[in-house]
Amino acid sequence: MAFEKLGTGLQDAITNLRKAVVVDKKTVREYVKEIQKVLISSDVNVKLVFELSRRIEDRGLLEKPPGMLSRNENLVRVTYEELVKLLGAGEKLEVRDGNRIMLVGTQGSGKTTTAAKLAKYYKKKGLNPKLICADTFRPAAYEQLLQLSEEIQVPFYGEPGNKDALAIIRDGIDKFKGEGLIIIDSEGRHKLDTELMRDINRIFTAIKPTKTLLVLDGTIGQGAGGQAEAFRKACNVDGVMLTKLDGSAKGGGALSACAATQSKVYFIGVGEHIDDLEEFNAERFVSRLIGFGDLQGLLEKAKEVEVDEEAAKRMMSGKFTLEDVYSQIDQMRQLGPMKKVMDMLPFGQKVPSDMLQMQEIKLKKFKIAMDSMTDEEMQDPDLIKHDRIERISKGAGVAPEDVKELLAYYKKMKKMMKTMGNERKMRKMMERFGMGVGV
Repeated sequence: MAFEKLGTGLQDAITNLRKAVVVDKKTVREYVKEIQKVLISSDVNVKLVFELSRRIEDRGLLEKPPGMLSRNENLVRVTYEELVKLLGAGEKLEVRDGNRIMLVGTQGSGKTTTAAKLAKYYKKKGLNPKLICADTFRPAAYEQLLQLSEEIQVPFYGEPGNKDALAIIRDGIDKFKGEGLIIIDSEGRHKLDTELMRDINRIFTAIKPTKTLLVLDGTIGQGAGGQAEAFRKACNVDGVMLTKLDGSAKGGGALSACAATQSKVYFIGVGEHIDDLEEFNAERFVSRLIGFGDLQGLLEKAKEVEVDEEAAKRMMSGKFTLEDVYSQIDQMRQLGPMKKVMDMLPFGQKVPSDMLQMQEIKLKKFKIAMDSMTDEEMQDPDLIKHDRIERISKGAGVAPEDVKELLAYYKKMKKMMKTMGNERKMRKMMERFGMGVGV
């Protein structure tokens, strides 16, 4: 998870608070000190940290817990609310086909990669994105964006050798006939300077983008606020996309600095892969940070997965084959890395990363092993004995033990699904006879 150190620190503080038998002034102050240490180590501005911790302490001591909440639980609720306030509300970027998004930023912020990530994000949302490379300052920008556009299968336009960024954008818009969601990777510079601002202003005035988004390197920490403010004044920036937040100790500082300067953060980049872009929502983000998960985000990801309904029915009935297991593994992989999925579950972060990584490797080997099986073997795994195990393992380049483990996994799942099916039948029968209470 992005901000893993910050999340772990906050969760440890909350765990210690929950263990407290009595929540008095001393307990609250010790808890607040832990929160302070965690936030300061994540590069959040010291002044903001002390303001936040004072509010948590005051509310924790003075507010009467609502409903059935205990004082411990109420203090956790207060912490959640104050952290959301610290990081800003987070707003949804409303765009549609026919709109133009221009990305601006200094060189090295990850602007070109972010353009492709944004295109992939909106493609998955059902829009028709197009990419235009207008970064004439960095020589490798054209090749990089071309390669990324081919990877995500999104239309691309650029003119290598042409130094007139505005002309390139106009030609690209003409080529695409103004259709689809046009995403423009504008030119950057090594630093924030007047020449960059002048060029960006010239393009902004000429093409009138629907949205201008500033791509900021999250590793600059508190400096993100100053850059966001400068760009906003110079070229009417609508909002911010923060990159490189995975594992960044300064990520908390970057987010809080943007909020302090009232710079809306629309997206955060949480990894190097093309899918590692998240719409920033402070409520859901803080919920994940403190270990309460993000079930809404998980459901949204699940909706994007193509589900084989017939295979799912067979799995639930316990009458499935290895082909159905193969389909299930494919669907799980579409959700993304297990670590990210677990982050979305309440207290999912507590599952050791190395254990999840091992499970990912196992499932990958299972899939490779099944690729070396015959149709007959996939339909009837009971046929797979010693000789066939040897043949499959050699063909797949995996150990015979991996094939045996796959077969054991299949049998275990089948038994578990049948047991669940029998329990459902028994429950229904007992309910029919008025015996459902306590079952």
